[in-house]
Amino acid sequence: MYYPLRYIEWSEQEERELGLIQEYPSVQQDELFLYKLVDSIKLNNRIWVHVSHETEDDTSHLIYVRPFAEELPAPYQKEMARVIAGQKDYPSRMVLEYWIWDGYQFVRRESGNSWMSALDIARVLLDHYRTEGDVTYELLYITLDADRQKVMIFMKEVNV
Repeated sequence: MYYPLRYIEWSEQEERELGLIQEYPSVQQDELFLYKLVDSIKLNNRIWVHVSHETEDDTSHLIYVRPFAEELPAPYQKEMARVIAGQKDYPSRMVLEYWIWDGYQFVRRESGNSWMSALDIARVLLDHYRTEGDVTYELLYITLDADRQKVMIFMKEVNV
């Protein structure tokens, strides 16, 4: 099934809609699920933070966003904004991209899968932690880079 999806800018201070950011007339159901799971989206080279989302009459979907204002905890905020804004590769299909905090910056680590379905990516996003071998990572933030068709997962290694 396909659904229309609209991104609307929302003002927290004024508690009202400010206008349409982006409209997708036809989004697959699995992709819609993915679009609603992420923390933010990059559209037209601008990062937007998800405020909320809703469905109207089970047919039309809205995601309310506000401009990214580096509200994330230090030291991640500026580095995360730099990484999200600085990527320029453009795959033809949705790709999952991991970014690991090394104590100073986020370093890209290849996911091993060149392509995953939207539903498979959504399954990864449902967890707060990811363990690979003997290493456990905490998922800090997730951005859908709609410009590049990539889901960027920002993680840091944790001791459990």
